[in-house]
Amino acid sequence: AEAPTVPVIHSAEYLDNRARVLGAEHVTIIGSGQSGAEIFLDLLRTRPLGRERLTWLARTPSFAPMEYSKLGLEHFTPDYSRYFHSLPEPVRNRLVPAQWQLHKGIDAGTIAAIHEELYRRTLEGGWPDTVLTPGVTVRTAGRVATTKVELHLEHTEQGTRTRLTTDAVILATGYRERPLGRLLAGLDPYLRKDSEGRPRIDDRYRMILDPAVTGSVFVQNGERHSHGVGAPDLGLAAWRSAAILNTLTGKDPYP
Repeated sequence: AEAPTVPVIHSAEYLDNRARVLGAEHVTIIGSGQSGAEIFLDLLRTRPLGRERLTWLARTPSFAPMEYSKLGLEHFTPDYSRYFHSLPEPVRNRLVPAQWQLHKGIDAGTIAAIHEELYRRTLEGGWPDTVLTPGVTVRTAGRVATTKVELHLEHTEQGTRTRLTTDAVILATGYRERPLGRLLAGLDPYLRKDSEGRPRIDDRYRMILDPAVTGSVFVQNGERHSHGVGAPDLGLAAWRSAAILNTLTGKDPYP
């Protein structure tokens, strides 16, 4: 029988392919967010003691907890959105990637469960067959003989490069935001854009358009570059909707 091709899947497809992944000799998870952590924990709990054969890679400098303290959550408030919007564009551009831990970290409970499981597996002596490596970028990847994948890695702090051969890869790498270009193509001549070519958005969540345009285009969840990390936050969605409705009606039905 022909050997099955190596599974390379996105984390969204993990449950549908879990049995296949569990059957792989060596599994590599890429990405240090909540999805990657939950998949690593599930595999760690399921694979045999001493024969886990798991590697967990991440570009982030550490496997970091989500910043979920009460003061940290002040970043997800209307006041912080207004403050962020008032900052110069170069400052906003620097802040957004620097605030990754506010929305791309791992739940503290999941981190504790992973640590507990690793610790439990050392009680009989030895160390589980797992490698957790942050600060590593996957440069390229290629199939080897249809049954394996070779990952070309770079350790950014050490400036070193290496290769890893694995039998299954799970890409817990998140989701690419859809570009707005095609959707807004008809408005393009009238759009005011920032230095990065993104639509400029005012403090009422309206795209800034040429004065010749009499209508308005409001934005929900597409304004992180202008309003900060709270833009896609569901906790702020009702407040943003109220701000938009107040502007549309010219009244204040939602104070």
